[in-house]
Amino acid sequence: MAIKEWCIIVKIIEANLKKGFLKLIPETTDDLWILYNVIEEGDIVVAKTTREVKGDEGSSGRRIPMTLAIKVRHVEFQQFTERLRVRGIVVEGPERYGVKGHYHTLNIDTGTLLTIFKEEWPSYLVKKIRDACRKRSGVLLVALDYDEAAIAITTDQGFKLLYESISHLPGKDSPSYERDLREYIESICSILEKLISKYGVKAVIIASPGFLKHRIRECLQHLSGITIYYDSVSTGGVSGLHELSRRDIARRVLSELEVGRAEAMLGEFLKLLSTRDTLVAYGLNEVLEAVKFNAVKKLVVSESFLKNSDSSIRRTVENLLEEAYKKGAEIVIAPFNTSVEKQVDGLGGIIAILRYPIEYFRIKRTTST
Repeated sequence: MAIKEWCIIVKIIEANLKKGFLKLIPETTDDLWILYNVIEEGDIVVAKTTREVKGDEGSSGRRIPMTLAIKVRHVEFQQFTERLRVRGIVVEGPERYGVKGHYHTLNIDTGTLLTIFKEEWPSYLVKKIRDACRKRSGVLLVALDYDEAAIAITTDQGFKLLYESISHLPGKDSPSYERDLREYIESICSILEKLISKYGVKAVIIASPGFLKHRIRECLQHLSGITIYYDSVSTGGVSGLHELSRRDIARRVLSELEVGRAEAMLGEFLKLLSTRDTLVAYGLNEVLEAVKFNAVKKLVVSESFLKNSDSSIRRTVENLLEEAYKKGAEIVIAPFNTSVEKQVDGLGGIIAILRYPIEYFRIKRTTST
């Protein structure tokens, strides 16, 4: 049965995993990066494209728009053009152009509708896409000045307004100015705390023309598990929210949160490695064994290791992640070209924090050195 759903970052138009496909639209550069890690050799990708078709003898060729299905041989993410290039052999296309069996490259940009077919969709990949669908809803935007304030939550259309108020502050020479300003700030903080709890957000972006954002910070500093970011806008209220949303700061914040998750897990791993090293595993062989023992509690894999050029290693890693996910492990992929990814690469490309100690690892490490 096909499932219709709308997601906030990667927009899933239709999903039918029993038939092996997802139809979706990448909406940001981050989405293209997610797809780079999802599409692999042997998959079938369908999208609209153009292809040069030779004319009659003596006439020059021309590019014709058409929809092609290709069997993937290579995937490349071009950061400088913010484009995903998927190269492979055409398996379906317009018969009259004789394109089947020939190589073709699909250029996937933001806004491109594509369908991905896999023989089997690993649970961790589906989870990664669905997690991406939910991420942006975890960010609150706040824009305020001395006259008005507004709070919104990010959505696929931009943002949804949740709260709006006028301050009614007296002039700065009024004896009640400081008291009224404090009450204004406290009321916004109170609303923010309720919205954070209601929507389960992980990050808040607070923007103002001056120092008001720092006053908000002071009354929210007791909150735990929430990352607060600050920015400047020329005005508060809904106009300020529009200004803030045009900067696309939410996408950057979400990227930083993903790196932060990986860094936190790496920090926990390194601490255990120096104090209770039987509670960690690192490198492909150790983590494979730990997964077999159902011992993996948390796992971090570097994106470059996950996209290993050796297909047998890549398949082994994918099977490992699938098995770990089925057994309840928390999996984080350390984003490419970040310091945390480089550190994980230095530890064999994959690390794990264990549910219980495995003494065998200590003996093995001692013997190998």
